[in-house]
Amino acid sequence: MTTTTRIALACIVTGLSGSAFSGAETVLPARVDRIVLHVLGGPSYHQGDRRFVFYEPARTQRLWKATFGAHWIVWTDGTLWPRHVPAGVSPWWTPDVTRPAAEDDRERLAREARPVYSHLYRGNSRSIGIEVAHSGRSDEPFPPAQARTAAWLVRSLLEMSEGRMDARAVFGHKDLDRRPAYVNGRCERPGCLVFVDDEGRPYRRRVDPPEALFETLAREGIVIPRSPDGDAELIRAQGLGATARPSTSR
Repeated sequence: MTTTTRIALACIVTGLSGSAFSGAETVLPARVDRIVLHVLGGPSYHQGDRRFVFYEPARTQRLWKATFGAHWIVWTDGTLWPRHVPAGVSPWWTPDVTRPAAEDDRERLAREARPVYSHLYRGNSRSIGIEVAHSGRSDEPFPPAQARTAAWLVRSLLEMSEGRMDARAVFGHKDLDRRPAYVNGRCERPGCLVFVDDEGRPYRRRVDPPEALFETLAREGIVIPRSPDGDAELIRAQGLGATARPSTSR
């Protein structure tokens, strides 16, 4: 093999490993085997004034610790807000949801999915998280632009798994974290204080997202298997009212 040939082959190999040509650069990280859906709003047992309230993405991300949070926030207008972006890059982008993810979209999503963020109890290393900007209430719809982007994002990520995942790998936060709503973050084990209703039944810590999100995704062609529990725990939490603080019990 001549020197010229070796150089040419090296250039080809180098080119194939670059972002413009490499399948590896447009595939989800091998660590990922599930997608977890969240919403920004929720019962907020500790703070009645924040109950079923959500903030704009920039403010939300400022409130999150550096390694905390989901990989994307889907805002109400359909824009995507990645958890972290390089300096000088816009904090949000708008995908073209009228077509499958293009090569550059897939590269960007793969890059944004690479870090491990804390968004799921004992499941961060194998998952990626999507926060949908929503109050979390069972009776509030998702805006059409937001629904289309959320569906586009889930569909794109599943396709980027190259067969590792299908709709059965998509979960709600509430499906994977069924712990009670503990009062003290430093005491989260049997025997610790939990928030309870008037009948002494513990509230669930995670009741998101509402089933309306899964129904919305189904209308967009992504049918995700659901638990028969539905919104039962969420509806119980909604009964707290705007400012009521639950009683506590061991």
